[in-house]
Amino acid sequence: MTKRIALYTRVSTAHQNDSMQIDELRSLCERSNWQITSEYREKVSGTKSVDERAALKTLLDDARKRRFDKVVVWSVDRLGRSMVHLTSVLQELHDLDINIYAYKQSLDTETHMGMMFWQIMGIFAEMENNLRKERQMAGIRKAQERGVKFGRPSNINDAVTQSVKLLRDRGMPIRKIARQLEIGVGSVYNILQAS
Repeated sequence: MTKRIALYTRVSTAHQNDSMQIDELRSLCERSNWQITSEYREKVSGTKSVDERAALKTLLDDARKRRFDKVVVWSVDRLGRSMVHLTSVLQELHDLDINIYAYKQSLDTETHMGMMFWQIMGIFAEMENNLRKERQMAGIRKAQERGVKFGRPSNINDAVTQSVKLLRDRGMPIRKIARQLEIGVGSVYNILQAS
């Protein structure tokens, strides 16, 4: 069965031209007996998110509609220069069972080496995500040390706590107590569990 191919090219600035990329990719598809069904071409920085890259966004929309089996790009960095953006695109295509071929790296996710690269990319993405979480938690700890309060401000004081207990002792349902005292159902449960 002939592979249905989507070509994707990107250059970063308006004065650059993707004609060399597109010509090489078309030639590759012809030699490989792959049928080009779509071409997605854009002039935009690779650091932009998918939502800021119209051609890439359209490519992913068409991928969800199963309009092609493989995406052929000039180089991995054409899909994204940021690890976050690149892994996001790779993950979505992988989830849709659409392979990727990067011409300059001769990297094909249909092969074992290509899949290994895919898995390494996933490891780096997970590591980057964990580092971001660690930095975020460190920032929260520092803010708490300075006295910054997180979460919703509490309107639970001793009077509210006593009212919850009294109304519950009288047999009033939890939701009705919450409504009457204008507090959350979870707050009512927390007060009752703490007593």
